[in-house]
Amino acid sequence: MNNSRENSPSKAVLALATVQWIAFTLANVITVPIVLGHAFGLSLHNTGLYLDQTLIACGVVGILQVLVGHRYPIIEGPAGTWWGVTLVLIQMTKETGGSLPDLLRQLELGLIVAGVVAVLLAAFGLLGFLRRLFTPIVTGTFMLLLSLQLSRSMVAGILGLDSGGNVVHVRVAILAVLLIAFTVFLMVKGPGMVKSLAVLIGLAVGWGLFAIFGFAPGAPGKAGPAFALPQFFPWGAPQAQSGILVTCVITMVVLMSNLITSIQVMGTANRERPDGAKFVRGTFMTGFGTAVAGAVGAVGNIPLSVSASLVDLTGIGERMPFLISSVVILVLGMLPAVGHFAAGLPAPVGYAVLFAIYGQLLGFALRDFKGLTLNQRDLFIIGIAVLSGVGIFFVPSTAWRTLPAMAAYLLDNGLIVGVVLVLILEHLVFRKAPSTVKTDL
Repeated sequence: MNNSRENSPSKAVLALATVQWIAFTLANVITVPIVLGHAFGLSLHNTGLYLDQTLIACGVVGILQVLVGHRYPIIEGPAGTWWGVTLVLIQMTKETGGSLPDLLRQLELGLIVAGVVAVLLAAFGLLGFLRRLFTPIVTGTFMLLLSLQLSRSMVAGILGLDSGGNVVHVRVAILAVLLIAFTVFLMVKGPGMVKSLAVLIGLAVGWGLFAIFGFAPGAPGKAGPAFALPQFFPWGAPQAQSGILVTCVITMVVLMSNLITSIQVMGTANRERPDGAKFVRGTFMTGFGTAVAGAVGAVGNIPLSVSASLVDLTGIGERMPFLISSVVILVLGMLPAVGHFAAGLPAPVGYAVLFAIYGQLLGFALRDFKGLTLNQRDLFIIGIAVLSGVGIFFVPSTAWRTLPAMAAYLLDNGLIVGVVLVLILEHLVFRKAPSTVKTDL
């Protein structure tokens, strides 16, 4: 299909593209809030609410981005990094005997503050500085530490241990591993749209498979009202926790590189070079969208670069199909029956499909490192930061109890310790000469 404006697609083609965008968006959005709902120990009703609120946030920001933001058809969905960091925080909260309901309220405020930080970065023209600060050695270390820390929760979920048990459910584990293999096969070898919808297909097949073997929950009860407006602060009033705030802000800053990449990749798919204004407007809207996610108690969002694959596959870069699909996603989020039904997805199915997707996190880290010279300086920086971060993973949370609360929380988070160390080593201790490369930001 031709993507040029001189040869606009027919109405029938645009209608098909709209349906594809809806399916593609659902494939990239629904799994994360369901898995996190299980991890938070939410009831079926509240897990459905968590999904509904996330759909609403995605729909709202998608509409705003395509109208007044970067103006590209890019899905604003739960970022793998936000999902991973949230899962890590859940794990840490359990280990320290903290309250998961309180964590939900702390994340509300954390996302709002992170969103405000993103808006300020765009307003004060700091995106170029940010790109220079988060070099490949920094982002690579972040992704490597996140994937290693995340592996514990993911593998436990796949083995059927996510509910707190200490015995591997062999049949559940076998089915989950088969589902991972099936999903990866579709993602790598699937033809055309099958590859793009591999996640949705994997969820459907996995759910059916678990139901056949009796590992799926029973039929959900009544969902409640047929239509419901978005709820603000559904988990309670936002709660301040310094460690959570720092974690959310660092995560938001790291994800700026993801936002920039998504805009660049979509520009390439549309055969144009995005100017600096698109990056600034896109950052404004992503910051606003992150704050919205916090206000409605949803998962943090970020522009997903995978959106460019659908444009490249179909050859349709028109904004109208994406705009309509974003409106549909928003409406679906206000239909409680949608979230209530999807909340019945077995947790191991969600973990298996996400493992197939976010198993690439480690690959992203290696790809960042591949662009380095990997001389003695680089190896020393990576080695010290990674060994320190991973080492802290194995230090009992109670070991920090004699320190002030904020210091204890931050030092117990190997991800934060590793990132702070790599930033210090990269930009202060072993600082390179200033780059003369110009950016558009």
